[in-house]
Amino acid sequence: MGLLQRYIAKTILASTFMVLLVLLGLYTFMDFINELDDLGKGNYQLTDIFTYMALSMPKRIYELLPIAALLGSVLGLGNLASQSELVAMRAAGVSIQQINKAVMIVALCLMFVAVFMGEVLRPITEQKAREVQSMAQTGTVGSRSKHGFWTRDGLHFNHIQKILPDGRFSGISIYEFDAQNRLRIVTKAKEAQYDDDSWTLTDVIQSTLDEKGVKVRSVEHARWKSQLNPGMVNVVVVPPEFLPVWGLLEYINYLKTNHQSVEQYQMAFWMKVMMPISSAVMVFLAVPFVFGPLRSSPIGGRILAGALVGIGFHLFNQSFQHIGLVFGVIPWLSAAMPTATFALLGWYFMKKLR
Repeated sequence: MGLLQRYIAKTILASTFMVLLVLLGLYTFMDFINELDDLGKGNYQLTDIFTYMALSMPKRIYELLPIAALLGSVLGLGNLASQSELVAMRAAGVSIQQINKAVMIVALCLMFVAVFMGEVLRPITEQKAREVQSMAQTGTVGSRSKHGFWTRDGLHFNHIQKILPDGRFSGISIYEFDAQNRLRIVTKAKEAQYDDDSWTLTDVIQSTLDEKGVKVRSVEHARWKSQLNPGMVNVVVVPPEFLPVWGLLEYINYLKTNHQSVEQYQMAFWMKVMMPISSAVMVFLAVPFVFGPLRSSPIGGRILAGALVGIGFHLFNQSFQHIGLVFGVIPWLSAAMPTATFALLGWYFMKKLR
């Protein structure tokens, strides 16, 4: 990479970082105002709010990265254009294609940042943030509802009332059916702890149902073999879009094995796959903003146009995701369509520049 390309890339990265800080500050302030509504709920105090917001930073960075990439690229290239540096580069023989190469280097860097944030930092910090919030407000780790959650494991239907902070289950009910869908065994336990690929149930009461009646027995401990493991519990505590790709794949396979709906989790998987590509496409769109129809516009007009395009992409992306789920569109197509549409627009405008 030449000296000028490094200079262009450094300028765009600096502008993107500045835009990201501004957007992060705005969204953090709005999150703080929103969290104040729950202040005093249980033991939820200001220190818990600040901890929750700090742990939620990777989530916000990940969500804002495409818009920040577009605005930062438009701002960086716009500053170079307003100071006639791009004109001097063109006069020195630097082509638009070479400038575009520098822009794509930035796009690759932002793709790596998006992958790191989305697959390494965000799943860990978001789970911890929700645990901190739930523990402060209710004293337990959050679940899907106050009534607990249900899972299916073959012919077993399991209800777990609470997830304790150390990963144990509290208030477990296991309903076992036979091949004719008749309820045969009901097992209730006070707690369950995962150990050696199975769960250890404590204070167990088991009811066996057959044609002769109901037999009840109680034991202090029992083993429960299930496909459900502590890693899959994250799916309950954390929404699917906050899980790492490998966690989603594991849970999708679990749901498929038990013949349950997987569309929501497949959509989350493909959205995570497309997210780094979306950031790169947003950077790619910045070049037509500077050399295209808006080249004579002031920097404020370019930023406004970039903001509108970024917001439009975000709304289109979210809307198409929900439309895909409602109308049964193939998950990968629903996730890829917005990014592909904006990539084609960028390619079209770039072709006109040549």
